[in-house]
Amino acid sequence: MSLPTVFDLCSPRDDVLDGTVTDSDFAANLARVLRGDATPDYLDPERFFANTYPTEGLKGLLANVCGRLSGRGSSVSAVFRLDTSFGGGKTHGLIALVHAARGMQGVSNVEEFVSPTTVPNVAVRVAAFDGENADAANGRPMGEGVRAFTPWGEIAYQLAGKTGYEIVRRSDQDRIAPGTDTIR
Repeated sequence: MSLPTVFDLCSPRDDVLDGTVTDSDFAANLARVLRGDATPDYLDPERFFANTYPTEGLKGLLANVCGRLSGRGSSVSAVFRLDTSFGGGKTHGLIALVHAARGMQGVSNVEEFVSPTTVPNVAVRVAAFDGENADAANGRPMGEGVRAFTPWGEIAYQLAGKTGYEIVRRSDQDRIAPGTDTIR
């Protein structure tokens, strides 16, 4: 008796079979998820996790961050360094964290990835700086007439809208880091 091949065990998704899948479907883009204009495979938490394999690394990342967000992981560092080679899943992990911080809404297999008791059940404000889409010379439009030039400007706007941006506006426009008191 011979072992089954991958072709015997796996069935491609319909979009692969009918030829409608595009290369861009495989290019995870954190900024597009945060803006809400990503493809459904990345934007919809149920579809995202249905198409994601729960690796030990991803499960550990989700457990640590969800533990911190839910107040059950105080022994874990608040800073995580994602260190993988190109194509190693950093962006995929960050998108998973966005969905987890937002409560993994509609995800039926939460326990495959993280203990459901650690998934935040309160509103968590998510902010991220995506350096690939940054533009320090021209700024990036954030909304409400705000154009952010630095990570601090983008994050302040994401967390508190125009009011938050106004706190760091001068530093952002001068393209310098705000001081600790300003950030606080």
